[in-house]
Amino acid sequence: MPSSRTLQLLTVAAMAATATGCAKRLPLTPKELDRVKTEAGVQPLRVYTSKHVIARYRDANTAQQYTVEKKIQETSSGADNEEFTRRDDSGLILKIDELNGDPALWVTFDARFSKPEDAMIFVQSGDGIFRLNHVPEREGFRPPEVFRQRTCKKCKMKNGRMKSLAEANDVLLIKKKSGKLLTIDLQVKKVVSDRVKTKRRRAGGID
Repeated sequence: MPSSRTLQLLTVAAMAATATGCAKRLPLTPKELDRVKTEAGVQPLRVYTSKHVIARYRDANTAQQYTVEKKIQETSSGADNEEFTRRDDSGLILKIDELNGDPALWVTFDARFSKPEDAMIFVQSGDGIFRLNHVPEREGFRPPEVFRQRTCKKCKMKNGRMKSLAEANDVLLIKKKSGKLLTIDLQVKKVVSDRVKTKRRRAGGID
């Protein structure tokens, strides 16, 4: 039979777990966004990507040389750049507006880029989820190649529509052979705290 001290510790642990709650990653919904804007404003809010985002920027001034001496040899020289946004990197909403009539968010995940024109754009899809629509260009580089999770051919993202060509905006996606579409969604961390305390009292028995 557990001792009185053990029961006390179990009771305290249960009460602490009940009161504290835990943080969950959830898609940022229009309803949640409206509530944040009304009650606190978006400045304190931090958002996250559902997967790692890698933007590869090719040097716009890359020099290429093509020679033929018994075999073909093609060489390039330049300085490429990759921006790696991890799914745990916090982002700040810089601008809330519309893109072709759909709600859109301009988000930065890098303190060096604090202007909307230098930020990623997430557009609201038909299901209410904000999905990555645009990765900004950088001066001196070609338009970026965007990858989901890893920099491999099958992870390279392209512009496309979620369901039909009638949709107002493209999103960046990967289409699997099965037809499944992989995207980058905008998420928030939400803590749901239950303040109800549970008290436990040992019955003790009759005898």
